[in-house]
Amino acid sequence: MLRRWLPLAAALGAYACSDALEQTSSAGQVIAVVDSGDQTLALVSARDFTVSMRSWQAPSRPTPGTIDGRGNVFLVPLGHADAVGVNVLLPPCRDLCPQSDFVLSLASGSGATGVAIQDDSIAWVANPGLNTVTRVNYQSGDTSSVLVGTYPQAVAIAGTRVFVVNSNLVSGAPAGPSWLTSFDCCSITSVDSIPLTGSNARFALVGDDSMLYIVASGHSGRADGKLSIVDPKARMEIAVLNGLGESPGAAAFHPSGRLLISSLTEGILEVYTLTKSLTLGPGKGIKPGGNGVSGLAVDLRGRVYAVDPGNCAAAGTVHVLNAPPDYGEIHTVAVGVCPTTAAVAATP
Repeated sequence: MLRRWLPLAAALGAYACSDALEQTSSAGQVIAVVDSGDQTLALVSARDFTVSMRSWQAPSRPTPGTIDGRGNVFLVPLGHADAVGVNVLLPPCRDLCPQSDFVLSLASGSGATGVAIQDDSIAWVANPGLNTVTRVNYQSGDTSSVLVGTYPQAVAIAGTRVFVVNSNLVSGAPAGPSWLTSFDCCSITSVDSIPLTGSNARFALVGDDSMLYIVASGHSGRADGKLSIVDPKARMEIAVLNGLGESPGAAAFHPSGRLLISSLTEGILEVYTLTKSLTLGPGKGIKPGGNGVSGLAVDLRGRVYAVDPGNCAAAGTVHVLNAPPDYGEIHTVAVGVCPTTAAVAATP
């Protein structure tokens, strides 16, 4: 396994001006798409939809499936490789630049599934193999672990608290409802356990309304996917939406107040968060190109990037769509083999 300690401060220092630019324009934004079939990261420009491909010197047996982006950094957990891939979008430079693609090793047997970036140096990675979550300093390479619940698969950060999604899988099957482990990110104190209604909870994000949204994929073949809405201040589940169908996936929050949820069987499902209602459910989902969707991202113009893996035998597609409720297709972009999900960051 490869671990490198790299001088990222110069590249990360571009956050301030990049973030200011991105308040009014998506021109500097980049959508990163994880290609699990050929172990690459496809970087799609939100300005002109051009694509560049990146990869890591990955350890053996990487199984990337999720991603998070912040500022000009993407982090990709590498699954069975017990590592996390780091990609830094660098400003143009003529001489020495910081290394832009590298891998940080985690504890052997830990696995690496969900990830949430806390700030310009710290991220948290779920480790289902050891029932832990790892605090990773992706500038220095330092790591430390916190014991959580059974089979954690996702992480979200709300304020100063870390929320770890414990899927509660035993031998690959749900052993009961999932739950959250919550603690303060700095002191790792005041640990809470927050019960959830759904089974096999796998994805989490904090919406623009500051609520925490948890997608539970449910039992295979039962079409019992659910969405839990959690108040991170009260630390309790405040609403549950049933009827997400078979194995719903990663979600993205749209500035219109809609939560968009990917589904390989239904395409894009939609929840209107103001009324906590399912507005596009199974049978009514948006299927760009007539296909299901494995991941979603939204740029600052409100355009939707829907990841279409195809049959995973050839290049996948990203469908660039108008903002809801239109969802009209603007452009299609070819990416790598078997793309799984996507996230947004910004060029410096």
